[in-house]
Amino acid sequence: MESEISFLHRLATIILLSTALGISPASGSAQEQPAKPAQEEPAQMQLRRGVKSREYQGKNVEGEERVVRPRDTLWRILIQERGLSEKRFKRYVLLVGALNPNLKNPDVLQIGDTLFIPVQADEVLGIKAAIESAATKPAAAKVPTEGGATNSYQVKAGDQLYQILREQLGIKGRAELLKAVEQLKALNPAKKNWDTLLVGETIRLPGAAGAAAAQAVALPKPTEESSRTVGLDYGHKITVQENLDLLASVMKVLGQDTTREGEEVVPLREGTVHIDRGSYPVIQGPKKGQRAVLDMQSKISPALRTKLEAEGAGLPVVSVKKGASLHDAITGLLSKLGFQSLPSNQPVVIQDGGVAVQVKGEWMMMPPDESGTMPQVLVVSLTDAPGQTPDYLRDYLSLKGMNFKEILLPSPTSLAAPTPPAGAAKTAQLKIENWPTDKTALVDAFLAEYGINFSGAGYFPVVLRDGIRMDAKVDRLFEYGGKRVVVSFKLLGEEVGTALQQGGSVRVVEVDLAAISTRELIARLLASVGESAAYREQRFQANERAAKDKLTLGVPGFYVAQKSLLLTDRQIPKELERFFAEKNLRVVRFQ
Repeated sequence: MESEISFLHRLATIILLSTALGISPASGSAQEQPAKPAQEEPAQMQLRRGVKSREYQGKNVEGEERVVRPRDTLWRILIQERGLSEKRFKRYVLLVGALNPNLKNPDVLQIGDTLFIPVQADEVLGIKAAIESAATKPAAAKVPTEGGATNSYQVKAGDQLYQILREQLGIKGRAELLKAVEQLKALNPAKKNWDTLLVGETIRLPGAAGAAAAQAVALPKPTEESSRTVGLDYGHKITVQENLDLLASVMKVLGQDTTREGEEVVPLREGTVHIDRGSYPVIQGPKKGQRAVLDMQSKISPALRTKLEAEGAGLPVVSVKKGASLHDAITGLLSKLGFQSLPSNQPVVIQDGGVAVQVKGEWMMMPPDESGTMPQVLVVSLTDAPGQTPDYLRDYLSLKGMNFKEILLPSPTSLAAPTPPAGAAKTAQLKIENWPTDKTALVDAFLAEYGINFSGAGYFPVVLRDGIRMDAKVDRLFEYGGKRVVVSFKLLGEEVGTALQQGGSVRVVEVDLAAISTRELIARLLASVGESAAYREQRFQANERAAKDKLTLGVPGFYVAQKSLLLTDRQIPKELERFFAEKNLRVVRFQ
C-alpha cells in the first residue's frame, strides 16, 4: 500500500507530478494519443466531389471521396463520423482496403491522400440495413422553400458535408441522404461550389419539417467534436459574474456552502459591518471560522478589506474585477479557505504495478490540513456529458487517495448520458494471456497469433555466387504478405543473409536467442509481419467523449491496433483489468 500511495506524501512539498507521456491512436478506440497536430491548415477545406462509384465484387458501390486530414483514422471516419457499428470495424477496414487499392496500411493514413468511402457500407457487406421498405415510408415532403423552417449551421474545422447532414438531421439511409443534399442546395442558392466548405461559413439546413422529408427527426448522436467543447480550460473562458450557480456547484463538491441570501454580520472594533450576501456571496466551510466573501466588482476598499481579514474578524475577501474568469475566482477562494492548489497544466500520476493512471482537472488541490490524516488530492472538472467516468474507476481513485469529481454544466444543450447497450450491465472480464518464457516457444506463440503456418528447423538453399550453392540451416520458414520469411535463431552472417534476400522474394529475420531480450525479439517479429508497433507507454482514455488527458491509463508495451492487442511485460492490477476489458483489448503478457 505504501508504494501505491507514496506520491501522496510528496504532495506536501508540491513534488508529485510527472510529465505527461505522449500517445498516438492508430485506429480502434483512438486509444493512443495522437501526435502533435500539424500546423493549422488554411480556412479552405476540401470535401467530397459529388457521388462517385467503384467496383466491388462485380457490383458498383456508390460513395464519396474524402481527403485525409491531420489526426484522421479509419476509426474516426467510419465509426465516429458515420456512426457505423464498432463490432464490424474490421470488416469495414477490409472493404475500404478493397475499394482503395492504393491504401498500403489502413493504420496509417497519409495526409492529403484521397479515400473512397462507401455511403452504405453495411449494404455492400450484405448486412440487413435498418431502412423502411418503400411501402412503409412516409410520402416525401416537398423541398422546403425560403419561408420554411430552417436551421443555421456554422462550419467547423474537420467538417464533412455528409457528416453534417447525418449528425444535425439524424439521417442514416443513402436515399434520405441524397434527398437532403438536394434540399440543402435549394436552401442555399447563392453557394455554387459544394465541393468545398469554408471554416466559419454559415449554411442553412432543413428544419424539423424539412428534415422529415428525409427521415423522422432524431437527436444527433453525440460526437467527439461536440462533446469536447468543454475542455479542461473551460472555466477560463466563462465569467464568474454570469456563472454563480456553477461556482456554487464546484464549491459544494469540495464541501463548501455558497450563501447568497441574507446578511453576513462582521463585528469590528469600530462597529458592526452588515454585508449583503446577494451582492457579496459568502462561502462557508465545515470548520468553524472557515469562510470567505466574494467581492465580484472589487468594491470593497483596501482599508475595509484589511479590517475584515484581521484576526478578530476572520473574513478573507476575494476581489475579482468585472469579467474575471470563473477559474480564477474559484482558485482565489480555495486559497483563502486553506486549500493548496496544484498546477492544473500537469497531471497527477498514480503508478500502480505496470499501469500509470494519469488524472487532470480544471482544479486540482489538497484540502486544508486534516490534523494528521492521510492527505487527499481533489480533482474537479466541468463537463457537458454526464456519466463519463465509470464508478469503478472513481472508487479505485478514491482508494488511492484521490477524489475525482465531474460537474455537469447547467445548460439545456448538455448531452444525455449514453444508453448502455443490451447486456452492458454484465461486468466485462479481462483474461490476461501469458506467452511462454522460453524464447523459441514464444516465437511459435507469436506465429500462431497471426495464424501463420510454419515449417520447423530445416535447410534453405542459397546461391552464394555462380557455381556455389549452400544449404543454410534455418529454424522457422513461412510465407506472409506474398514473401517467404526465414527465421534463424543464430546469426547467419552477412554473405548468407545478403544472398538470401537477393531478388526481394525472401525476408530474413536473424535473432540470436541467447543474446536478444524478449522485448527486442517481439519487436523483430512484429516488423517481420509488417507491423510498425513500437514498445512505449501506450495510453488509453477512460472515455473518448471526455476532454483529452482528463483520465487516462498508460501501460508500457506494444499496441497492435488492427488486432486490438496489447503486448506488455508489466503487471495489470486486478482493480484495473475491467478497464481494458471494456475497451475490448486483448492483453498478452510476456517476460
